[in-house]
Amino acid sequence: MGGTDPDDFLNTLGKDKKGNGNGDILVWKRKAEKYLVDSDLHYTIIHPGHLKDTDGEMNLVLDVDDKLKSRKVRSISRCDVARLCIASLSVSNGQNASFDCVNAEVPAGSQRKTAEESWKEFVVSGKEYDYSDMDHVPDFSI
Repeated sequence: MGGTDPDDFLNTLGKDKKGNGNGDILVWKRKAEKYLVDSDLHYTIIHPGHLKDTDGEMNLVLDVDDKLKSRKVRSISRCDVARLCIASLSVSNGQNASFDCVNAEVPAGSQRKTAEESWKEFVVSGKEYDYSDMDHVPDFSI
């Protein structure tokens, strides 16, 4: 997460104290994602929150455009990210998706949703990552 925020800490890496020099790692990562989205390839782009080495016994929350950065808990277990990767391969039916993800407590009296259920709910929601703000970033050649 953090790709919509040019002031995110990861974008400062490689820059001097005045903000000059190389950097903008998330800006360039997002630009590369836009190339993938604009291609004819099928894709799932996952932007996990802070990765934790936990058992993954929490619910998954999926959203777009860094909306999850405002949450108190912005972390996710590595296990759950792996489960989302597998879910995107097993239940996607060619559906493209790009999303942010974090963990959330399972509400009392309810059961934890599977990664497949969370992925399907997200796709049905119709939410899509907005890559239109990348036009200000210069093109690069590969």
